Amino acid sequence: MGNSFGNCSKLADTMDEAPRDYSIQVIKQEDKPEVLKFLRRFFFRDEPLNASIELIPRGENSTCVPLEEYSMSSIDENLSLKAVSSAGNIVGVQLNGTTVKPEDTDEPDFIKNCDNFKFKKILRLLHHVDRKAAVLDRYPGSKILDVKIISVDSGCRGQGIAAALCQKTVDIAKELNYNYIRTDASSHYTAKLCKRLGFEQIFELMYQDYVDSNGKPIFTPAYPHTCISTFIKKL
Repeated sequence: MGNSFGNCSKLADTMDEAPRDYSIQVIKQEDKPEVLKFLRRFFFRDEPLNASIELIPRGENSTCVPLEEYSMSSIDENLSLKAVSSAGNIVGVQLNGTTVKPEDTDEPDFIKNCDNFKFKKILRLLHHVDRKAAVLDRYPGSKILDVKIISVDSGCRGQGIAAALCQKTVDIAKELNYNYIRTDASSHYTAKLCKRLGFEQIFELMYQDYVDSNGKPIFTPAYPHTCISTFIKKL
């Protein structure tokens, strides 16, 4: 899809001097169930856009199948990473894929065919941002890696996991001759991390300006999540 929505929790926003008690590994096919379990616990409910529209109601043993399918869609590219503790537990995940040019229409088939009306709202926003940011038009002929999701275990404060995942992604992208890395940050903390890691912001959409036909904002995430921004880093 070429879209992304990153959730870097406040806990994973900093990179302290604590010793690293984890390793960064490429996510393999057989890791999918464990990665999905991790995302259900730390990402799906709490990502700002998801939380804003209560995509997955709290207190229920429920999920969103289209969201899970979206999240797993790029793992087959062998570009996604996991942080694994010395005890063998996943403590962070970064899902990456290759950027493709968005269809030049307001509602392509993957949005029309989504049967979850709440998740469809998110897909519409991501597609809108993708078209407006137009990274492949800005950098014609470039090969661009897309950071789709980044999420860290809320119990792993101060270990620099998010930054380590991003740095390993940079290393892999360089090895595979990507020219740029991009991400669409729906979270204030992801945006803050991107800036610290040398990413340049090339597009920003305030949530209050993304409105429905009645002029009402479609997403009203809790502060400090006020916008979705596209960031890019030249390799």
